[in-house]
Amino acid sequence: MRQPINIPTDGSGTMMLMPAREGTCEICATAHKPELPHNAQSLFYQTRFNIEHGRAPDWRDAMAHCSDEMRALWTEQLTARGVDVEGGAINPAKTARKAR
Repeated sequence: MRQPINIPTDGSGTMMLMPAREGTCEICATAHKPELPHNAQSLFYQTRFNIEHGRAPDWRDAMAHCSDEMRALWTEQLTARGVDVEGGAINPAKTARKAR
């Protein structure tokens, strides 16, 4: 049986979180190669990051372990899809619905 992991909080003790599913990244619970960013949209990643750092993560945090080239590529592609990476967004900006 898998055991919960104790994660130090940002100065106030520890919290417990069940481990990521076997075969997935232990940080974001998503299957990805180590050189790729963590999944900033993963609820597991958001929860774990918030416990550890006391704030919500964004794509810059998810890409922090990546090479400069990988960060540039992901930033370019996320921006092309409407995500304000430098502004701290993790989802595309909502656009106004057209009147019918």
